[in-house]
Amino acid sequence: MLCCVLLCFLAQSCYEDPVVKVPSVDEPEALYPISLSASSSEMLSRAIVADDAGLQATNLGVFAYKEVADNDPVLVFNNVKLEYTDGAWTYSPLKYWDRTATYYFVSYSPWNENENNENIEYSEDSHQLTIKNIPNWQAIDSDAKDYVVANDFGAAEGRYITPNGAMPVDLGFKHILCQLEVRVLKNPFLMNTYTLSGISYTNVPTVGESATYLYSDPTRNNEAGAPMEGNGGMEVSTIEQAQSMATPNAEIPGDPAQAAATTIKHLVAPFSADFNITLNYKINDGDATSVTVDAGLDQLESNNRYVITLTFNSGADVSAEVKVMDWVEEDVETDDKYNW
Repeated sequence: MLCCVLLCFLAQSCYEDPVVKVPSVDEPEALYPISLSASSSEMLSRAIVADDAGLQATNLGVFAYKEVADNDPVLVFNNVKLEYTDGAWTYSPLKYWDRTATYYFVSYSPWNENENNENIEYSEDSHQLTIKNIPNWQAIDSDAKDYVVANDFGAAEGRYITPNGAMPVDLGFKHILCQLEVRVLKNPFLMNTYTLSGISYTNVPTVGESATYLYSDPTRNNEAGAPMEGNGGMEVSTIEQAQSMATPNAEIPGDPAQAAATTIKHLVAPFSADFNITLNYKINDGDATSVTVDAGLDQLESNNRYVITLTFNSGADVSAEVKVMDWVEEDVETDDKYNW
């Protein structure tokens, strides 16, 4: 049976939550269907939408198991797909709460479509979700894939089933990757023409290779009865140098508003290393040269957006400014359908 699952977004200025209802079912009153909700503007792919149509074909994957007393865990959701189609979130078949059990939920996106779960492994014994083959680097464009995870757990009776009825599973999603944005500017008082021909990074995750993310579920509630956060870690490799190109032969502006051609953006697997940036450039009609700048970062963490502004002050003198910003800017245009 196909049932609708309520998935609640925190409202954004460009998006109004759709009204989604769980249909009534012909079951005894003692049985409550399991529903799931997600709260957080950071939650999943395509979280920024101008209308409901922007969510079409967005999928989540869910694993869950239950434990009764000291018995072995029993798998309840095995990579079940939650799909947003024509104004509703659905999954099948419908599951019901076992009032005597404690439940552990893990959700992720994008949903792995492979029936053999080649890129997804889940162990109810070790409370661990493994996501494989996550790209180390992705240019931020309409083809980029964001990866997010969430968890929730607790006793069915008391946490999810109350005197007022059944409560949804509350999934607060977080990003596995981080955003890295590098902007190249010049001091607006400089009269010389600076031309940027390329940007390269040193000591970063290998371009063209993939990372593995390990997400461990908490196994106990804290004293307040709320779920403790899961622990995640990324396994990546590093090399001496990886090349990323800005627009070739782009003039470096003094106005940040004109810096689109000298800005590069990526979704990156988090890493810890001495991170340097090399700028290839020339001044006026002079010879091409380069300068290497300390990025001011030695660790990039999941769920953060790092904006590095490199400014030519004079000659080869370049200053670096690092800001850790919200994952999504509040003034994003409503037609921006990138997958985060």
